[in-house]
Amino acid sequence: MTIHRPVVIAGGGIGGLATALTLHQIGVPCLVLESVREMRPLGVGINLQPNAVRELYDLGITEAELDQVGVPAREWALVGLNGNDVYSEPRGHLAGYKWPQYAVHRGRLQMLMVDKIIERIGPQSIRLGTRVTGYRNTSEGTVAVQVSQADGTSAEVQASLLIGADGIHSAVRAQMHPDQPPIHWGGSIMWRGVTWAKPIRTGASFVGLGTH
Repeated sequence: MTIHRPVVIAGGGIGGLATALTLHQIGVPCLVLESVREMRPLGVGINLQPNAVRELYDLGITEAELDQVGVPAREWALVGLNGNDVYSEPRGHLAGYKWPQYAVHRGRLQMLMVDKIIERIGPQSIRLGTRVTGYRNTSEGTVAVQVSQADGTSAEVQASLLIGADGIHSAVRAQMHPDQPPIHWGGSIMWRGVTWAKPIRTGASFVGLGTH
């Protein structure tokens, strides 16, 4: 008897969710393992270039749905401290691309993708409170995925293939490349925030202000 094991994806971020939607699209069973106990729309703004939007369209995410989580960018502009233009150019459709460019809320895009997976594959396809800690290859050519669960217990999940999409401190990557050093902090701190404001320029402009 043949046992059909799913492809297991470590990590339920945008990369892992896009992978799950792609696998489902081509008829491959999959399971997303995510360490958080509850999916919440975390993060602030991210920029989706036309080539990324093209891929989201191919996954069946529509323009109307992207409009619910972001704004199609009309312009990119670099502006000096005096408020005068240094350089500006149109973006997306206005720049001649077949696809728009979007400024979206990262968390809302992630939740949109979660909703798509639940709708198409089912709620059982995302397992929360399950952190991938490692893996072992089996003699059958499959993978036993080692996980730590929210209740403190450990377990193994049987998979046909393991895809590591578990972030910058990836446990999958660390095991695959044990001789590489850990992530090194470069010493920079960036503060990000969101606020309501009156529209400027085109009303959908991506603006860089000031000096370097």
